[in-house]
Formats: sequence, structure tokens, C-alpha cells
Amino acid sequence: MADMKKYASGLLRPEDLQGGTRIEKIINVYVNERLNAPILTFESGDEMVAWNSICRVLGREYGYESDEWVGHTIEISIGIYTNKDGEQKENIIVKPVSSRDQKDKEVVPRSKDLDDQIPF
Repeated sequence: MADMKKYASGLLRPEDLQGGTRIEKIINVYVNERLNAPILTFESGDEMVAWNSICRVLGREYGYESDEWVGHTIEISIGIYTNKDGEQKENIIVKPVSSRDQKDKEVVPRSKDLDDQIPF
């Protein structure tokens, strides 16, 4: 039996997130020399280019060494920005889910609805 994960994964693009946000765990970080940018590898097998804005978010939350990012969980979603020509474009934005001290721990995403009823 062959593992098909490597054929189903690749670099994430905004259009890959049309179905909504994703929660991903970072398992590796390396620098792509051609792009001159870090690449985040996720547990799912997908990868993402960490452009400057993403590096700033991760650096503020987890520190500025790439090894400090490995093991953390982030939320990935679509953002909108306006380019220099005034056109609106989609990009990927990240939001830390795990805190600095929750590295490699199982993280349960917080519910957006805080009025959940608990049956007794």
C-alpha cells in the first residue's frame, strides 16, 4: 500500500481556504532560497510560505527562532488587502491558537459562541 499524502499536499494558497478556516500544527520550518522566505510544514502535509506579515505574527507570539514555532498550532484563514494599484486581493492570514507554553500539547479551538448551553 502506498502513502498518497505527498500527492495530495502542496503549498497553500488563498483559494485553498474558500471552505473556511483551518487549524494546523507546525511540524517543520525551513527557508526556501528561491523565494527567500520561510516555509511552514504542517501535520496535514501541506506547506505555506510565511511572508513578512506572517513571520511578524508568529515571531511576536512564539519568538523569532524557527525552532520555537515547531509544535505550535495556528489558525489559517483568508484575508483581504489592497495593493498599490487600489485592487483588493486575497491573502492568507494566521492567528496563533496555542500559547507559547502550549507547544506540542493538544489544543482545542475556542468556541466563537460563548453562550453554549450545557445540558444537566
